[in-house]
This record gives sequence, structure tokens and C-alpha cells, in this order.
Amino acid sequence: MSQRTLVKWLHWLSFGVILYFFAVEPEDIPSDPAAGLSLHAGMGLILAIVGVVWTVLYLAKGLTGRPGPKLPGWAKTIHPIGHKVLQIGVPVVVASGAIAGLAAPFVIHAFGSIPINPGFGGKGIHDFAQEVHELVFDGLILLIASHVVFHLWRHFWLKDNALRIMMPRILHKYL
Repeated sequence: MSQRTLVKWLHWLSFGVILYFFAVEPEDIPSDPAAGLSLHAGMGLILAIVGVVWTVLYLAKGLTGRPGPKLPGWAKTIHPIGHKVLQIGVPVVVASGAIAGLAAPFVIHAFGSIPINPGFGGKGIHDFAQEVHELVFDGLILLIASHVVFHLWRHFWLKDNALRIMMPRILHKYL
């Protein structure tokens, strides 16, 4: 598998998991809050694995994408900065979620079967860590939204086919 193909898979897998986090919170399953938290922890575990693979790839080979020739000077400056901030942002969100989970005063089982914490944290520290995690996640959502807007601008305004680079080949005919 080429590096570009791997990055496409990591990109869309992380997008799907983050979209899940944005759409569903553990409290959104009032009939079984433990199941909601269990699923949330499991999805966090998946995002952690994706983040580790992507970070190792980034540290070994640098950014995959390069600014296109049609980008104006300011955008050529912003392009790598935006990608690097996202490259750092995902692990920070995962780490803040892991800290919140470790601080929980109860055991959390990812996907209902994988224990991910000892369950002897304090309620106060857990609540604080949970608030920090939510703030960091909100920041990541803002970064992702600006990333999407930037690449939509590139694709539709500059007409440099920026979206084709990260879309599966089967969708190219629609772009």
C-alpha cells in the first residue's frame, strides 16, 4: 500500500470516528449510559490507534500533502501550518480523553469488554478532566471545519482539484 493510500484510509477513518463523536455523546443513550460510555471509549481507542499510525508516519516522512501551485502566497504559508496543527490536535484530544477516562471513579470497558482504567479516580478530577476534554474536542472541531472550508475553497474557487487528492478514486467522477 502506498503512503498516499494509507493516508487516505487514515484520513477518512479518523473523519468517520470524529464525526461519530460530534454526533453522539455518551449521555445520548439515556436507557443505558454505561453502554454509551463504553462505545465512546471504544471509538476513542480506534481513534488512538489511527492517531498513532498517522503520527508515526508523519514523524518518519513529514506531511504527505504539499501546497498546490495555484495557491496564493498566504495560503502556501497557511497550508502546512493547518495540517501540522491537525496532526498535533488529534493526539491531544485522544490524550485528554484518556486522562478523563483514567480519572473516572468507575471502571470503563471499551466496547463493553476491554477495561481501560482501574476505576479509582475522584469525581472532582474526573469532572475537570472531562470538561478539558470537551473543550479540546471543540477546538479540534473548529480546526477541522476550517480545514474543510480551506479545501473546498481550493477545489471550487481555485479549481485545483484539491478534493480529488484525498477522495477515493471511485468518487472522482463527481468532483
